Amino acid sequence: MRQQALWSGLMSLFASLIYFAADFPFPRVIASIALVAAAAYFAYYLFFDLLCRTCYGQAGAALSVLGVTTLTLVVNFTGGIVSPFIFLYFCILISEALYGLENRATLPVALAGYLLVVAGQFTGLIPYFNPWAHDIYRSPLAVFLIAAVTAVYLTLTNRITRLIVTNLRAKLELGAAEKEALLRKFSELNATAQIGVLAHRIAHDLRGPISSVSGYIQIELLKKKTPEELETLGDLNSVVRNMEESLRGITRFGRTAAGNQEKILLADFMESLLAIVAYSPQASGVQFKKLFPAKLQAGAEGSRADLQQAYFNIIKNAVEAVRDNPGDKIIEIDIKTDGGEARISVADNGPGIPPEIFGSLFNKSVTTKKEGTGVGLIITKALLEQNAGGIELRNRAEGGLSVLTRLPLA
Repeated sequence: MRQQALWSGLMSLFASLIYFAADFPFPRVIASIALVAAAAYFAYYLFFDLLCRTCYGQAGAALSVLGVTTLTLVVNFTGGIVSPFIFLYFCILISEALYGLENRATLPVALAGYLLVVAGQFTGLIPYFNPWAHDIYRSPLAVFLIAAVTAVYLTLTNRITRLIVTNLRAKLELGAAEKEALLRKFSELNATAQIGVLAHRIAHDLRGPISSVSGYIQIELLKKKTPEELETLGDLNSVVRNMEESLRGITRFGRTAAGNQEKILLADFMESLLAIVAYSPQASGVQFKKLFPAKLQAGAEGSRADLQQAYFNIIKNAVEAVRDNPGDKIIEIDIKTDGGEARISVADNGPGIPPEIFGSLFNKSVTTKKEGTGVGLIITKALLEQNAGGIELRNRAEGGLSVLTRLPLA
């Protein structure tokens, strides 16, 4: 809205200067009106931030009413019912609806101003300066029809535009809510999967020592012991068994189950996923370059939920890699087919991965992020392999990282 005020001010100033310099068949007072309007628009542009913090809606509404009022003066001096500037009433009403200004005064002020000018010029109370208006004002029926049609269309334009904008905003808000819900779902799935991987690692690390302790107890129980010692060993054995059962419970947490297999059109799949990721505030300023054809019909057989989580992780990592770039933040996505495989690559122009940790990314929890757990890539690899796919990472010669994944074609 601030930019529109600037452009409106520039146009009004330009019209005023042209009018002063050229010879027009209308009174010179129109140039002064345009100059006043330009000053009002420029004032709104300059003090926009202050108005936003205090009374954005009221200031915008006042500006609309001012615009309609000055336009009514222009319409009056340019022929009233035949003025070439009547269309600007429609522009103001449409702009007001688009910017969401709940202003009930603009339409009545526009209708009242226009109809008063027409009535005044028709009755001779107000002089008109356009010779074309003479023939129209000689016919009461023509005046009534033109004025009535204009008033009806102004009312319809105001109402229909607001309905369209309201419905459009409702759809956008619904779409935004759905994308936000999907983002939360992916984040929750990723967190659950990371906990699951960590739980498996804890269980794996503890199983060995606990098995050793259990074996030692079993050996001791076979030896000759006093009743007190046997009771103590029995209690200890019970504790160890409970620990083993707890470990089995841990290994069941976060275990991935095979998802429903279906044919997934990769281009549509990636388009939808990018639309969700691009909605994230973290992706602000990131350019997603889709190198694959929009009508690519290549499809892969797999679990949609698994692949959504896997590629969400990959693209999210790429977004986080370019987030601190001082210049362009670019992520390139490509899909190609090679024999019986689909090759999907996600490349970024971030810092890449240090060579010393490259070889251990899929073997242990290694991360280059301050708040990362280092299991995201491990989860991604597991999800892809669960769907007969694969993944490999390469530092790009021009800088950044390229993640190449493979899936069997359907």
